Amino acid sequence: MKDNIKKTLSEILEDLYSQVEPEIKNLKISIQDNKEKEHGDLATNIAMVLAKPLKKNPKEIAEEIKQNFVLDEKIIKIEVAGPGFLNFFLSKDSHGEILEQIQKENKDFGKSSSKQSKVLIEYVSSNPTGPLHVGHGRGAVFGSVLSSLLEEAGFEVDQEYYVNDFGRQMNILATSVWIRYCQLFSNEIKMMQQGYQGDYLLPVAKKLKDEKSDSLFKIEESLIQKLNSEDQDDEFTDQLVENLRVILKEEFQYIREFALSEILHLIKADLEQCGVHHNAWFSESSLYGNDGSTDNKVNGSIEELKSRGFIYEEGGAIWFKSSSLGDDKDRVLKRGNGEYTYFASDVAYHLDKYDRGYDRVINVWGSDHHGYLPRVRAAMDACDRDINKLEVIFIQFANLVKAGKKVSMSTRSGDFITLNELMNEVTTEAARFFYINRKADQHLEFDLDLAKEQSKDNPLYYIQYAHARICSVLRKAENEFEDFGSVELALLGSEKEIEILKLLRHYPQLIERSAKAGEPHLLCYFLRDLSGVFHSYYNSEKFLIEDKELMTSRLFLLKGVKQVIANGLRVLGIKAPEKM
Repeated sequence: MKDNIKKTLSEILEDLYSQVEPEIKNLKISIQDNKEKEHGDLATNIAMVLAKPLKKNPKEIAEEIKQNFVLDEKIIKIEVAGPGFLNFFLSKDSHGEILEQIQKENKDFGKSSSKQSKVLIEYVSSNPTGPLHVGHGRGAVFGSVLSSLLEEAGFEVDQEYYVNDFGRQMNILATSVWIRYCQLFSNEIKMMQQGYQGDYLLPVAKKLKDEKSDSLFKIEESLIQKLNSEDQDDEFTDQLVENLRVILKEEFQYIREFALSEILHLIKADLEQCGVHHNAWFSESSLYGNDGSTDNKVNGSIEELKSRGFIYEEGGAIWFKSSSLGDDKDRVLKRGNGEYTYFASDVAYHLDKYDRGYDRVINVWGSDHHGYLPRVRAAMDACDRDINKLEVIFIQFANLVKAGKKVSMSTRSGDFITLNELMNEVTTEAARFFYINRKADQHLEFDLDLAKEQSKDNPLYYIQYAHARICSVLRKAENEFEDFGSVELALLGSEKEIEILKLLRHYPQLIERSAKAGEPHLLCYFLRDLSGVFHSYYNSEKFLIEDKELMTSRLFLLKGVKQVIANGLRVLGIKAPEKM
């Protein structure tokens, strides 16, 4: 129906205004669903869009369009409202046409057939120093569902995980694994205070022992005493790492790579279990090359900034003039001791993203990274990249609530609930839904008890139960349901039936809006609303009745609702059960 109205409007506009505005035939016409019944079923603001180029009052334009729009059995009335809206009132049977479209398109209903732009979405990118915990899960599921929405809306999507495998934290991880390994031979050795304390390193250390036996157990009594000391700070930790590198020589790099591989294996397994599938894993180390030469992407990005006049040296360090491009202060790229900053890696990484030819570059970051965006945008601007291509979505923290109390999480202390543990307790599907069932920039309290509850208060259960309920009705009506033949859509005229049909018609528009705005929670809200109206309809009407025409029409409606719920849940990465 919307497409038919757009086509008719386009023809009217070309006839009326093409001589005044030659580009009128290329104008994009938007048709929206009206929520208020008194405003009709559909509306367009095209008259207000045309007011400026035509230099006319929008209400006058709307009246001209209305006069030239021929009513038929589908569109029974048109009204001009407000500053120039055109409201369309549809006949009862025209509402039901959406069911025929759903029947025809089936699993593809809501999916865009037009190819959109190429998108890179980078998300999770947690430091590979430990397994993912509950806090990481929200960004993981958000990125996964947004990717699915973008694909549904016709975008070509690459999902990338940026592996922070370069620098100090990886050295601390390697040292922590080595200490755990040494503890397998001596119970006198304590973990350094700034080491990674979690038990998740025990199986890593045991596997290292299986591969290396006792060949890496090189520790002097003086080092044991230092580890057991209470007086430890950053300097102590860095010195310990350097001493270990001297003692172990090339074996230190082996431990480092071994630890990285094992932790990444844990992370990938948890993401797979959570239904999160990255098709690209980008190593930070690759930005620095493998041969130790200065000819690498990080140095290349600094040289590009330098060639454009945005680099200066001070105190032996290399600085980026980010304050001249909107940042609150200049940023160090390379310290006086020769070490690169994390920001230097990020500049090179984002330039690499741009150079791969994406139309949109989306980063999903934790809300604690808000202050990081101005410096990254400044670097892209300084390198003459289109900063409008870079989109950053900030994810607020997620707190796990168990028995009414918040559970604290810290990777280094080891005191945290892993994402794997969460999924095992509430199921993967519940984890996915509850993570996404709130706007990204709002704090989320993940209620563990509610996620397991089988009641209407649990929105996922409520949605899945709607699908299962419809399947139950259709199974009972199986003999009557083999062939719809001619369905009398005009019989679907009750208030609840019209409300359901309007919601179904809104689904493709909802998919497009959610994808482009980066708001997956809107799909959760839609499915909850549709399920709520269905449950109310189910409780007020009978479906297996003697009136065959009415029964067939209602079953046809139920089948449409079932398909849309299934399609929406699929986008969320959640199954639509046939029995519950």
